[in-house]
Amino acid sequence: MTTPMVRWIARALWLAPALLFALAVYQAWVAYALHRTWTEGIPAVAAITALEISQRMDVTYDYVNLRVHLPDGRLLEREKLSLPHTLAPLLRGRDSVQVRVRPESPEDLVIVDLARAQWRMAAIQAIMSLLGGAVFAFGVGWWNRLLRRQGDPALRAPES
Repeated sequence: MTTPMVRWIARALWLAPALLFALAVYQAWVAYALHRTWTEGIPAVAAITALEISQRMDVTYDYVNLRVHLPDGRLLEREKLSLPHTLAPLLRGRDSVQVRVRPESPEDLVIVDLARAQWRMAAIQAIMSLLGGAVFAFGVGWWNRLLRRQGDPALRAPES
Protein backbone atom coordinates (compact mmCIF):
# COMPACT_ATOMS: atom_id res chain seq x y z
CA MET A 1 0.00 0.00 0.00
CA THR A 2 1.26 3.45 -0.90
CA THR A 3 -0.15 6.88 -0.33
CA PRO A 4 -0.95 9.05 -3.36
CA MET A 5 1.74 11.52 -2.28
CA VAL A 6 4.45 8.83 -2.26
CA ARG A 7 3.36 7.62 -5.72
CA TRP A 8 3.38 11.19 -7.02
CA ILE A 9 6.89 11.80 -5.65
CA ALA A 10 8.16 8.49 -7.05
CA ARG A 11 6.86 9.39 -10.49
CA ALA A 12 8.10 12.98 -10.29
CA LEU A 13 11.60 11.68 -9.64
CA TRP A 14 11.69 10.65 -13.33
CA LEU A 15 12.31 14.34 -14.08
CA ALA A 16 15.86 14.12 -12.69
CA PRO A 17 17.18 11.50 -15.15
CA ALA A 18 15.23 13.20 -17.95
CA LEU A 19 17.02 16.48 -17.19
CA LEU A 20 20.39 14.70 -17.05
CA PHE A 21 19.70 13.07 -20.43
CA ALA A 22 18.70 16.46 -21.88
CA LEU A 23 21.90 17.98 -20.48
CA ALA A 24 23.91 15.15 -22.07
CA VAL A 25 22.34 15.85 -25.47
CA TYR A 26 23.03 19.58 -25.14
CA GLN A 27 26.65 19.05 -24.08
CA ALA A 28 27.21 16.60 -26.95
CA TRP A 29 25.82 19.20 -29.35
CA VAL A 30 28.15 21.89 -27.90
CA ALA A 31 31.14 19.55 -28.21
CA TYR A 32 30.21 18.84 -31.83
CA ALA A 33 29.78 22.55 -32.64
CA LEU A 34 33.09 23.48 -30.95
CA HIS A 35 34.96 20.72 -32.78
CA ARG A 36 33.43 21.68 -36.09
CA THR A 37 34.34 25.36 -35.64
CA TRP A 38 37.87 24.33 -34.65
CA THR A 39 38.35 22.09 -37.69
CA GLU A 40 36.33 23.95 -40.36
CA GLY A 41 36.50 27.56 -39.19
CA ILE A 42 38.20 30.43 -40.98
CA PRO A 43 41.66 31.08 -39.47
CA ALA A 44 42.07 34.58 -38.08
CA VAL A 45 43.95 36.54 -35.43
CA ALA A 46 42.00 38.04 -32.54
CA ALA A 47 43.18 40.96 -30.44
CA ILE A 48 42.67 40.46 -26.72
CA THR A 49 40.93 43.60 -25.47
CA ALA A 50 40.39 42.37 -21.90
CA LEU A 51 41.30 39.31 -19.87
CA GLU A 52 39.87 38.57 -16.43
CA ILE A 53 41.48 35.78 -14.45
CA SER A 54 40.17 35.23 -10.96
CA GLN A 55 42.84 34.63 -8.35
CA ARG A 56 40.37 33.06 -5.95
CA MET A 57 39.62 29.36 -6.20
CA ASP A 58 36.03 29.85 -5.03
CA VAL A 59 35.33 32.31 -7.87
CA THR A 60 36.20 30.59 -11.11
CA TYR A 61 34.59 32.90 -13.65
CA ASP A 62 37.37 33.82 -16.05
CA TYR A 63 36.68 35.53 -19.34
CA VAL A 64 38.28 37.21 -22.33
CA ASN A 65 37.10 39.94 -24.70
CA LEU A 66 38.20 39.50 -28.31
CA ARG A 67 38.18 41.64 -31.47
CA VAL A 68 38.60 39.71 -34.72
CA HIS A 69 39.17 41.22 -38.16
CA LEU A 70 37.88 38.61 -40.61
CA PRO A 71 39.52 38.14 -44.03
CA ASP A 72 36.39 39.50 -45.75
CA GLY A 73 36.73 42.80 -43.84
CA ARG A 74 34.06 42.24 -41.20
CA LEU A 75 34.80 43.02 -37.58
CA LEU A 76 33.67 40.47 -34.99
CA GLU A 77 33.71 41.42 -31.32
CA ARG A 78 33.00 38.97 -28.50
CA GLU A 79 32.80 40.09 -24.90
CA LYS A 80 33.07 38.01 -21.78
CA LEU A 81 33.80 34.70 -23.50
CA SER A 82 33.95 32.27 -20.64
CA LEU A 83 37.22 30.40 -20.13
CA PRO A 84 37.94 27.30 -18.07
CA HIS A 85 39.79 28.42 -14.93
CA THR A 86 42.68 26.04 -15.57
CA LEU A 87 43.18 27.23 -19.17
CA ALA A 88 42.78 30.98 -18.69
CA PRO A 89 46.41 31.55 -17.55
CA LEU A 90 47.58 30.35 -20.99
CA LEU A 91 46.37 33.70 -22.36
CA ARG A 92 48.09 35.87 -19.74
CA GLY A 93 50.57 38.36 -21.21
CA ARG A 94 49.36 37.93 -24.80
CA ASP A 95 48.10 40.71 -27.07
CA SER A 96 46.50 38.39 -29.62
CA VAL A 97 45.56 34.77 -30.22
CA GLN A 98 44.92 32.52 -33.19
CA VAL A 99 41.20 31.79 -33.58
CA ARG A 100 38.90 29.90 -35.90
CA VAL A 101 35.62 31.53 -36.90
CA ARG A 102 32.46 29.98 -38.36
CA PRO A 103 29.93 32.84 -38.47
CA GLU A 104 26.96 30.56 -39.25
CA SER A 105 27.57 28.36 -36.19
CA PRO A 106 26.13 28.91 -32.69
CA GLU A 107 29.67 28.29 -31.38
CA ASP A 108 31.09 30.72 -33.90
CA LEU A 109 34.55 31.40 -32.46
CA VAL A 110 37.17 29.23 -30.78
CA ILE A 111 40.68 30.03 -29.59
CA VAL A 112 42.97 27.56 -31.35
CA ASP A 113 45.17 26.94 -28.29
CA LEU A 114 42.14 26.08 -26.12
CA ALA A 115 39.73 24.49 -28.62
CA ARG A 116 40.92 20.90 -28.23
CA ALA A 117 40.58 21.02 -24.45
CA GLN A 118 37.22 22.80 -24.57
CA TRP A 119 35.48 20.42 -26.97
CA ARG A 120 36.86 17.43 -25.08
CA MET A 121 35.61 18.86 -21.77
CA ALA A 122 32.16 19.32 -23.28
CA ALA A 123 32.22 15.73 -24.59
CA ILE A 124 33.32 14.40 -21.19
CA GLN A 125 30.54 16.36 -19.49
CA ALA A 126 28.05 14.85 -21.95
CA ILE A 127 29.27 11.35 -21.11
CA MET A 128 29.11 12.03 -17.37
CA SER A 129 25.57 13.41 -17.65
CA LEU A 130 24.55 10.38 -19.68
CA LEU A 131 26.02 7.98 -17.11
CA GLY A 132 24.53 9.95 -14.22
CA GLY A 133 21.13 9.90 -15.91
CA ALA A 134 21.38 6.13 -16.46
CA VAL A 135 22.30 5.46 -12.82
CA PHE A 136 19.57 7.79 -11.58
CA ALA A 137 17.02 6.21 -13.95
CA PHE A 138 17.96 2.75 -12.64
CA GLY A 139 17.45 3.92 -9.05
CA VAL A 140 14.14 5.63 -9.77
CA GLY A 141 12.93 2.61 -11.73
CA TRP A 142 13.90 0.29 -8.88
CA TRP A 143 12.09 2.49 -6.34
CA ASN A 144 8.94 2.74 -8.47
CA ARG A 145 8.94 -1.03 -9.00
CA LEU A 146 9.36 -1.65 -5.25
CA LEU A 147 6.45 0.66 -4.45
CA ARG A 148 4.25 -0.99 -7.07
CA ARG A 149 5.01 -4.55 -5.95
CA GLN A 150 5.45 -4.27 -2.18
CA GLY A 151 4.00 -0.90 -1.24
CA ASP A 152 5.64 1.80 0.84
CA PRO A 153 8.15 0.26 3.29
CA ALA A 154 7.37 3.03 5.78
CA LEU A 155 3.75 1.89 6.04
CA ARG A 156 4.52 -1.77 6.76
CA ALA A 157 3.92 -3.16 10.22
CA PRO A 158 7.14 -3.77 12.12
CA GLU A 159 8.21 -7.40 12.32
CA SER A 160 8.52 -8.81 15.84
